[in-house]
Amino acid sequence: MFYILYMHEVDIPNVDLNLLKALDALLETESVSKAADLANLSQPAMSRALNRLQQAIKDPLLVRSGRGMVLTPRGEALRTPVRDALARVSHVFKPQVFDPSKAQDRFRIMVPDYLAQMIMPVVLGQVFNLAPQVQIDMENLSASGISEMCDGKISLGFGVVNDGPILNNVAAQALFEDRQVCLMRKGHPLLDSGISLEGYASASHALLSITGKGGGRVDDVLREQGLTRTIALRITQFMTIGAVIASTDLIITVPELLARQVMTDELQLAPLPEELQTPPFTISQIWHERFTEDAAHQWLRRLIKSACQKMQ
Repeated sequence: MFYILYMHEVDIPNVDLNLLKALDALLETESVSKAADLANLSQPAMSRALNRLQQAIKDPLLVRSGRGMVLTPRGEALRTPVRDALARVSHVFKPQVFDPSKAQDRFRIMVPDYLAQMIMPVVLGQVFNLAPQVQIDMENLSASGISEMCDGKISLGFGVVNDGPILNNVAAQALFEDRQVCLMRKGHPLLDSGISLEGYASASHALLSITGKGGGRVDDVLREQGLTRTIALRITQFMTIGAVIASTDLIITVPELLARQVMTDELQLAPLPEELQTPPFTISQIWHERFTEDAAHQWLRRLIKSACQKMQ
């Protein structure tokens, strides 16, 4: 590495990288006037560019020889590196082209199990048909997963982003609407006379929560009415609720699409009391904004959006 002692280091931050195009033209034509035409510059502008290049590189690059000009040895040596550098710079700014048939991307997708059953069979069929070398890690919705998604470590998630403030650095696209309903066993005492607000509040409830904590919009409305409900059971697994509710007198308030996923002959759906009914909410696909412009992620999100549109 002895030669490093004699190298002149160029201060890259102070070099206008647009000079690369001018340098490439000068090295190709060995003429200021021809280089100006090739680079669509005026001859004075090309002369100024040559002067700046000579100062930056510490070499004349072009010298007079008879009636023309010739490259210095340093200029000759730069021909291939400059052309390669321009090609690499051009590649940086070239629009992404995603070819599924050649893609080897790996996606982490966080999706509640009931939505996974609804959406992902169709999506995964298309993914592996069009992009056989792609890898998918499909994970259940979790509090730690939400944190990872907000850090840009998970490719895509699903959730209700309008049920609170949208998190920093997170983008979302609406997929479909859903609404809250009550799910209980057939023959439940509350079904005899319809579910009143007071009857709902006095019943024992199961609460579906990925964190195992908290309540929700229902509890806020009950408090406004001076009422509270008893949460006898907290569940974090979506697809277990059917078996649990069918064998108890607990009732659970869940999205209708989930309720229909777990429905059996032993269960019954019922609307919430009128005072607790709210407008439908939107299920969205959610991702960190670092993936917004990525061609592979855009392709995956288009497949999911299309699959959800066909379900409606």
